[in-house]
Amino acid sequence: MINTDNAVLQNLGITNADDLNTKKQGELSQEDFFALLTVQLAQQDPFKPLDNTEFVAQMAQFSSLESLQSMQTSFSDLASAMTSNQALQASALVGRTVLVPSNVASFNGTSEVQGMVALSENTQNVVLRIEDEAGQLIKTIELGDLEQGPNDFTWDGTNEAGSAVAPGFYSISVTGSVFGRETRLPTGVYARVDSVNLGGAQGGVYLNLDGLGSVSLDDVSQIKN
Repeated sequence: MINTDNAVLQNLGITNADDLNTKKQGELSQEDFFALLTVQLAQQDPFKPLDNTEFVAQMAQFSSLESLQSMQTSFSDLASAMTSNQALQASALVGRTVLVPSNVASFNGTSEVQGMVALSENTQNVVLRIEDEAGQLIKTIELGDLEQGPNDFTWDGTNEAGSAVAPGFYSISVTGSVFGRETRLPTGVYARVDSVNLGGAQGGVYLNLDGLGSVSLDDVSQIKN
């Protein structure tokens, strides 16, 4: 270990080797670095001066570390600005209806449930099934043959007998024949945006949907009215 000037070290808040290690690990600023380097040069053995290569390497290491820290701060500021901008844009969605992937629909007792099934291929004999929270089949709706792409569907909130069901959560599932094989198809439901909030520790922007809770803004695939 090199000899150091006590006065210089004390000005840096360093009184012993442990303090020096602590400074190196987390608190060594540019000023601290150059002060220590000055002491190192002044206290070096004249018969064994500091090698130029080692000197340049120390300067390069500190410069690289400082650049990385600066980049990290810049990226952090950029991410924060982008998140704030997303939140501002998402606030315009409050009161509007969005489509999100879900196999659960919230029926409020009056408004019909609207959803969509996205098909990667033309599909035959497409059937929509509605079940209550107990797993009982409430209604079956035959959608027929559907073409590739997005296809909307609607449930009016009635059972097979045509009577209105109670408000609550209902499972929806859609199946169809793809190349002759019955297949479970991905579904989405429309819901109204009640509010918008930042994701806290998780990051990102989240929409609070009426009846469906919180979903990521990234999950929204369509915006209506």
